[in-house]
Amino acid sequence: MSKKDNNLLLNNELPSLDELRVLFKGKGGGPESESHVLDSNMDKKDDFVYVWSDKADVTKIIDRCRNSIIDYSVLGTGIQFKIKREAFRGIHCAFRRIK
Repeated sequence: MSKKDNNLLLNNELPSLDELRVLFKGKGGGPESESHVLDSNMDKKDDFVYVWSDKADVTKIIDRCRNSIIDYSVLGTGIQFKIKREAFRGIHCAFRRIK
């Protein structure tokens, strides 16, 4: 991440979704880059799921479910989204059926 990009994340002002979309577009990340889906039973009752990423998944999430993003924040070098559960298919959909 360039110094200018890093400053956007470290700034006290939260970047807009459009700024984040551009910042993370095409960002493959290094060997330690990752994305997490946090799907807890407590959050199911409140009807949301958390997703954190420090790579191009940020852009993909914004493109796919912008209207379902309840909140987001900068967490370390990545972005944490709070997303309405209606936009989440379930963790089981991350896996292919292997015969």
